[in-house]
Amino acid sequence: MTPAKTRRRKRLTRAEQKAQTRERLLEAGETVFLRRGLEGASTEEISAEAGYTRGAFYSNFKSKDELFIALLHSRVYDRFAELAKESAQQPGTPREQIRWGAERLAKMQREEEGSWLFRLWLECLTRAARDEAFRELVATFWSGNRALVAGQIGTTFKQAGRKPPVPPDQIATAMVALDVGLAVQHLVDPDAVSLDLYVPLFDLLFGRLLDASDD
Repeated sequence: MTPAKTRRRKRLTRAEQKAQTRERLLEAGETVFLRRGLEGASTEEISAEAGYTRGAFYSNFKSKDELFIALLHSRVYDRFAELAKESAQQPGTPREQIRWGAERLAKMQREEEGSWLFRLWLECLTRAARDEAFRELVATFWSGNRALVAGQIGTTFKQAGRKPPVPPDQIATAMVALDVGLAVQHLVDPDAVSLDLYVPLFDLLFGRLLDASDD
């Protein structure tokens, strides 16, 4: 027997075990939410999918709703954070960077994962409209997105030597509104609202604010 086969596996710390359990539950939640939708999914099915007991579930999440919001943070917010970082690293002018970012937003909607996550997000908004406690959970996701985008906007304007016409958080709110609005309209009326509109509309409404020639 080779040394590699006889070598014992490194024992995970308590924190590492908890993080591993949490990630497996998120992966299971993703599978079950895709299969059942937000309302149809249950903690029992998610736990079974992950290979854990309900006790393990509740030691990591208070409810199915909390897991769902954590999944949005993990699968969507982290992608937005990566997108914002990559956008700032792109060559070209700040306006060209915004166009690059808009292209990536459209690409996310075209991908299968992005498409089903958005459909679950719509279920999430429907639930939030009638459930105040759930609404507060949802707000944590959007507040994080706005803060992330606002920070990037402030940095971009500073690099461009321009003063934003309104506070960065208000521009971030408008960007989120355009992103969600286009995605919703494309979902229900794809022939009339193409995802190809992302780039020209983001450029028209936001990119030109960074162009020094547009005073």
